[in-house]
Order: sequence, then structure tokens, then C-alpha cells
Amino acid sequence: MSKFASDVRIYLPLKAFLAYVTLTLLLHYLGPWEYEDEKILLPVAYMIGVMLLFALGYTSVAKRKSQNLVRSESVCAENFRRFKFVAKVGLVLQLVLTVAGAIIDAGAGRLSIISLLNPGQVYIDALNYAKAGAESSFVGQLRIIASPLIYVSNAFLLFSFYKLGRVWRFGLVGTLLLQLIIGVMTKGAQKGIFDLFIIFACTSFLRVYFDAKRFHRWVRTSMILLVLVLLAFTFFQLSRLAAYNISEIGVIGKMRLDSEGLIFVIFGEKMGLAVAVFIGYISQGYYGLSLCLGLPFEWTYGIGNSFALTSYAEQYLGISQVEAATYPLRMEAAYGWPAKMLWQTFFPWVASDITFVGALLLMYPIGRLYARSLTESLTYENPLSICVFYFLTTLLLFLPANNQLMQTREMMVGSVVIILSWLFLGSRFRRPRIILYSPHPATIPDHFASPSVGDGLLKIEGK
Repeated sequence: MSKFASDVRIYLPLKAFLAYVTLTLLLHYLGPWEYEDEKILLPVAYMIGVMLLFALGYTSVAKRKSQNLVRSESVCAENFRRFKFVAKVGLVLQLVLTVAGAIIDAGAGRLSIISLLNPGQVYIDALNYAKAGAESSFVGQLRIIASPLIYVSNAFLLFSFYKLGRVWRFGLVGTLLLQLIIGVMTKGAQKGIFDLFIIFACTSFLRVYFDAKRFHRWVRTSMILLVLVLLAFTFFQLSRLAAYNISEIGVIGKMRLDSEGLIFVIFGEKMGLAVAVFIGYISQGYYGLSLCLGLPFEWTYGIGNSFALTSYAEQYLGISQVEAATYPLRMEAAYGWPAKMLWQTFFPWVASDITFVGALLLMYPIGRLYARSLTESLTYENPLSICVFYFLTTLLLFLPANNQLMQTREMMVGSVVIILSWLFLGSRFRRPRIILYSPHPATIPDHFASPSVGDGLLKIEGK
């Protein structure tokens, strides 16, 4: 690969993130939604700082690594052997848990093929089911515990897809599609589609990075899949509006829609409404951020950044006041912007524990970790690195909305365990396995019998 091509590709995730944040900011301030008494200067300045610090962190690693970014064949082969069996066990476990959960949902009357045609009503029913205080099933608890294994398994098998036998390929595709369909049938949410698209895009990007023809094919395929995902999102949003008997939107809280704007001229009334809802979905968080920036800091003991952590604290420790002290919940109490219905971006949640200055500075190490996970995935094909790259991509894509990695218990447990394992144990998967042996063990003198000393030879497997 030429130096120019290497530089273009290694900086592609950074450029995509900067373009994405810039686009969402433009859609927020120039789009069809108007916000009551919105402050513009402070949140825009804050987001410029976010992009700058992230870019500095990313380039501090990418600039150094791009000079010698090559695939270590021996280490990659060793990592494939190390994780192959574990990944297959994880896939079988995921399939068993998915089927078991489907049986429980069917028994509760929450599983129906017809619901695929009306995900909006399913979404409302799922919200009512959750508000009624329904507890997670035993299968759901097992899935949370097994989430690190499941995430590693999916990342490894998708990345190594063409190295697998036909049975395992069908098993992987079938399990992921079954899980997606059941999720739509029981929750009516499009998040599963987003998650599947993100992990597919990440693993396939890493797989084709060094091949120019396959890389260009990946760009075209990803664009087509992105269009399909956006169409699916539109279908889900229109279904929800129909389920709520909403044919037009004028005002949602402090948001007002310009129903005579350019979007409705181009797309018409019904499709224009869907496009406007999508634009609001990916950009409304900046208004919540602007409101939170005006509030004083109250520490939330290191758990206020996460819905999952605060729910655990309430369930097992009886601590319920922490969530109310977070920036988003205090912002809702002060200004009426619903914290659990509309977005506030990633930063108010994290700032509840480390202040807005701390949340801003956090983008520098996130940028470094993102670039490091990319380069280690390419060089060593370590499934932990691949998972971290996927998790951080997810975090960045949901940055204008919320702290996505810490929202659900399953993703929180999976991401925290895998990222910590990668940070503290990842060096084991950056080198081939080394064993000590002697061609003539019987001739070793007694004073060399200690395991720390010997005249044996170092052998690197795979060389």
C-alpha cells in the first residue's frame, strides 16, 4: 500500500467523525426545527473544542503508526487460533439465549409475526410493559453476564467471516438475523438495526483495509446499506407516528417544526414529516446540551453518567437520588426538556461525574484509544481491539444523542469488561506465542534446571 493510500484510510474514521458532527450541528441550527430561547455560541464553541481535542488525540497516534502499519502474519494467525473455539462457543450461547428469550416472550404473548408490520404499536406496548415494572427474565440476566463473550464472538466471527466453514457462516448470519427480528417483534425499536450495521461496517472496514479494490467495494456497499438503514428508520418513525395517531407535528415540548419549509416542498407532507423527525432525532441533543451548560455542577459519585449504573444502584443499594442529581434530570426539572424522551448529547451525562471541562478533556484520550484500537486491529487482528473499535465507533455515532455505551446493562457490562481487558491484557495478543524448549533436554546440566535459566532455544510459533 502506498503512503498516500495508507494516510487516506487511517484518517478516514477521524474525517468521518468530524464531518458527522459538523453535519448534525448544521442540521440543528439550519434545519426545520426551531428551539425556544436557544443559546447558540456556548454549545457551538464547546463542540468545536470537542472536535479539536478528539482530532489531536487521534492524530497523535495515527501519525506515528501510519509510517509502519503492516499486518503481522504470525500474530494474526496465532490470534485466530486463540479465539476460534471461544468465538464459536459464544455464538452457540447467543443462539440458545435468543431462542430461550423468544420462547419466554411468546409465552407472555409478546411475540407475533404480524407485529413486524406495525413496529410503532409494538414500541408503545414495550414502553407500557417496562413502565409496569416488569423485571428482566433469568435469560435476560444471563445475557448481561455473557455479553462480553457475545460481543467478542460477533466481532471475531464477522471479521473472520471468509475463514469460517459454511455451517458457521450460516449459523452466524442466522443468529444475528433471528436476534434482530425478535428484537423488532418484542420492542419495535430500530436500535438493533443500527447496532448490526455499525458492527458490520467496522469489521468489514478492518478486513478490507489493505486491499484497494475491496476497500472501494466496501465504500459502495456501506453507502447502499446506510441508505437501507435510513429507509428502515423512516419506516419505524412513520409507524410510531401512526400508532400515536399523529398525522402532523407542530410543537414537541420546546421544539417547533416549520411545516412549510424546504423539506416539505421537496419530499411532500408525509415523507417530509419522516425526514424532519430523523433530522430532529440526530440533532436535537444540542439544545439539551445548551440548557445543561447553564446549570451548576453536582457530583453524582461516578455513576451518574450511566442509566445502567444508576438502575443497579437503585435496585441493589436502594440509592435513588443519584439519577435526579444528573445534569439531564436537573435540566428537565429546570427547563422542562424531557431527559428520558429527548436527547442532550453524550456530554451532560459524563459531566455529571467529571464536570463539563472534564468531559471536554476526555475527548483527547478517546481519540487516542480510537486510533490505537484501529491500528492494533489492523496489525494484530486482536478481537479485543476489534471490539473496542466497534464500541468507540458506536459512542461517537451516538455522541449527539446520549452516552450510548452506558445506556443498557448489556452494552455497559460488555463494553466496560472488554475495554478494560484490552487495556490491561491486550499486550498478550500483540505478540506470537513464545515457548522455551531444548533439542536435547537430557544433556542440560543440573545448575540450568531452574525454569528461569537454561540453554534452550526460543521458538516463535508461526515463524
